[in-house]
Amino acid sequence: MKDKKYFIIKKTKYSYQSDNYSIHDNTMYDVEKAMRKILALDTLNEERDRISYHLQEVDLSIAETTLVLTEEVKDTESKSNQEELPF
Repeated sequence: MKDKKYFIIKKTKYSYQSDNYSIHDNTMYDVEKAMRKILALDTLNEERDRISYHLQEVDLSIAETTLVLTEEVKDTESKSNQEELPF
């Protein structure tokens, strides 16, 4: 069984625009390390009314599947390669 990985999501609230979400350090963590980091970030957070941290599970199954081109896509690609540019 694969170990689950998590992103730490930083949510920033703004009064003049919609909320902003970003991935902290652009890194995936196992659950233990993610919980330690989120606890540390929350402890150091001086703007709790504006900034909060959340865990989001990473779905790696999407990256494991490969897409297969259909004949329709292959035909479209070959036609676009054969067309001449107007200049």
